[in-house]
Amino acid sequence: MKKSVFWNAVIGMGFGSPITVVCMTLIGGFNEATRELLVWVVASALYGVLSGVMYFGKKELPLPVALGVHCVGCLGITVAAVLLCGYVKGVADLIPVLVPFPVIYAVVYGACLWGMKKDEKEINEALDKK
Repeated sequence: MKKSVFWNAVIGMGFGSPITVVCMTLIGGFNEATRELLVWVVASALYGVLSGVMYFGKKELPLPVALGVHCVGCLGITVAAVLLCGYVKGVADLIPVLVPFPVIYAVVYGACLWGMKKDEKEINEALDKK
């Protein structure tokens, strides 16, 4: 299956982000910007690991259960990143910062679901041609 330029850019960002953090640290020294970028790169990796475990693990969970656990796990990772980056002073300050979380989660989840359905359709069409 042929991947798009967009997909290749996403893969490039996936490989490039950790390399960028290492280069920033080696060349510019470890500072606040590097720390913040490192926190979000690690958070992104944890989102990916959680997704892999929930949706592509050996034991398939029912979709509503997997979605609920995944959402709560992503929220936990996000809260940890927000606290580590110092965006808030305490837990009470988290509420306004996390208001965009459900919207971002829904958009990303919807885009992933759309991509999977698109791939599924292409595979089925290819199998029908055979």
